[in-house]
Formats: sequence, structure tokens, C-alpha cells
Amino acid sequence: MSIVVGARELKNRLGSYLRAARGGTRVIITERGRPVAELHGLAASASALDDRLLRMAAEGLITLPTSPDLPLRTPLRIAAVTLSEAIVEDRRDRV
Repeated sequence: MSIVVGARELKNRLGSYLRAARGGTRVIITERGRPVAELHGLAASASALDDRLLRMAAEGLITLPTSPDLPLRTPLRIAAVTLSEAIVEDRRDRV
């Protein structure tokens, strides 16, 4: 099922159209009578995401990881001046 709605009407009653989209209704948005966008609900299941990723990999759009999750890296700590101190030092030369 789909609903066609103008941009102004969508703006005025956005909440009701979001509820409709969440419920599975396609909302086609028009501007001056011409379709410009489509609003629809998102799949919430992880399997739907997995299916989309597999499809994108099959199309060559992405490359799936070949190893399990990478270990988290600890950020490097570099003993240096802060950015603001570096800017002040740089501007001191101009005065």
C-alpha cells in the first residue's frame, strides 16, 4: 500500500506519516505534483542487514571482512604542546 502526499502536507503532519511508514506503508512525497522522494520503514532485524551486506558484496560494492573482529587499539599518547599552544606560538612570530 502507498500514500501520495505533498511536501507541505508532509511537513504539517509528519508524525502521522512516520507512523504509516513504520507500519509498512510507502509514502511518496511530491513537490508541485511531481514525485521527488519516498518514505518507508526500515527493517529492524539483524538478518535483514546481513542479507543486504551479502547482496552488496555479491554486486562488488563492498568487501566483507575475512577475519574475526580486530582487537581494539589503544590510542597513542604523544607528549607535545596542545593545539591552542601551538597556534599561540605560531601567531607570536607574526606580531
